[in-house]
Amino acid sequence: KNQLLFGHISTLVFGGLIYILFRANSLLMFDWFHDLSLGHTINSLRNVVSSLRVYLPSWFLFSFPDGLWVFSYVSLMLLIWGNKLHIQSVFWILIVPFIALGSELAQYVGYITGTFDITDVVFYVLGTIIPILLYVRK
Repeated sequence: KNQLLFGHISTLVFGGLIYILFRANSLLMFDWFHDLSLGHTINSLRNVVSSLRVYLPSWFLFSFPDGLWVFSYVSLMLLIWGNKLHIQSVFWILIVPFIALGSELAQYVGYITGTFDITDVVFYVLGTIIPILLYVRK
């Protein structure tokens, strides 16, 4: 239960809240909020916390949420696989972290558009390793 609540759900929600409250409202998800008639509520929440944005480091706004989402995914996959690493589980546990790291490396070499950021890589790696250290049964 704690792993589901703290390892998966809370990290997923916290990463999402950082995006909702502090990221640019030009992101596609804000169109979805508008379509779901949530735009006014979201804008009100953003207005309440807008003065905090200047105090938040860029790594917190741009890299930390992605690390939290990788952490959330790895925690959930570990839970599904009984917190055990074996030949059958490793692929499913690591596929999202590898895709995240791969997309960052593809940006670095110019294979896909975007800006490579070593801080993103660090948070992807931490988001992968920390739940393994916390939850894998020895």
